[in-house]
Amino acid sequence: MKTRIWQFDEVGGPEKLVLREREQRSPGPDEVLVRVQSLSLNRADALWLANTYTESPKPPTGIGYEVAGIVESVGSGVVTVLPGDRVSNLPNTSLSEYTNFGETTVLPERALMKTPNGLSTSDASCFSFAYMTDYFALVELAGLQAGQVVVVTAATSTTGLAAIRIAKRLGATVIATTRTPKKRSTLLDSGADHVVTTDEGNVTEEILELTSGRGADLVYDCIVGDLLEKLATATRLRGRYIVYGLLAGPGAFPWFTIFGRGLRFDLHSVFNYTGNTSRGIPANEPAVSRALEFISSGLADGSLHPVPIDRIFEGLEKVPEAMRYMLANSASGKIVVTL
Repeated sequence: MKTRIWQFDEVGGPEKLVLREREQRSPGPDEVLVRVQSLSLNRADALWLANTYTESPKPPTGIGYEVAGIVESVGSGVVTVLPGDRVSNLPNTSLSEYTNFGETTVLPERALMKTPNGLSTSDASCFSFAYMTDYFALVELAGLQAGQVVVVTAATSTTGLAAIRIAKRLGATVIATTRTPKKRSTLLDSGADHVVTTDEGNVTEEILELTSGRGADLVYDCIVGDLLEKLATATRLRGRYIVYGLLAGPGAFPWFTIFGRGLRFDLHSVFNYTGNTSRGIPANEPAVSRALEFISSGLADGSLHPVPIDRIFEGLEKVPEAMRYMLANSASGKIVVTL
């Protein structure tokens, strides 16, 4: 069977992507062949292409993490999905092993879940990476409780918006940060209790005022840079600070503030729970099962919503254009390509 896939022969930007036709291999033992119906862009895709990701590509190679589609066939030993099932992939594979942006893809059974009922074709490729990243951080790592206060940075990002919804489902109060006021209404509509703009005013003072001087119980941060010191100072004594990204770079680490406030400081990656064979990280299967139950039940009862989609591009050929749009950093929500 012929199929078309995106590959690149040298690292760089979206202009390096090449759409190629090739013979689709059959699924091996414990593998599943999926006909892709939609794919969503992930920041990791651009980092992989630019060779600035945690793994290094060896061109020519494929690209792409997040997809959803229909099971075409299964290899020996597969028991959880059948041909005709709608499936979405999970963040537990390495780009060195599996890349997915094409008309079809082969993935291990462990990297797939049946798409929750009620999700559209576009929604199906968007939810699992963001929600699983946030679930492990907020629930398994931080143990966020009802009545606690969490600060979510870059809150209009896909992961930020998903974090707001998980935190609200847990009964927490959410202070969302964004650079400017223009996305304030988006965050409030998504469930945030308060919005703090980081380019205006005094971030530390605003958070302390909103928490009656006590500080936030948890900061969930993907920015770091100069914001780290400000937010650490606005975290309660013996509070928690979780970093899962470095959008502004590492910056200077505020050792005295972290020590002085007795903060628990963690670096978080979804792979610490889902596993990653190329990095030698085993999966925490009980935690993964709890995550899938939490997410599926939340989507079913409406306490969690489909991840917001900023824009949909139609046609596999639009992947480079969609990636350029993502790199412009103007989106509030996921960028999807439908096939």
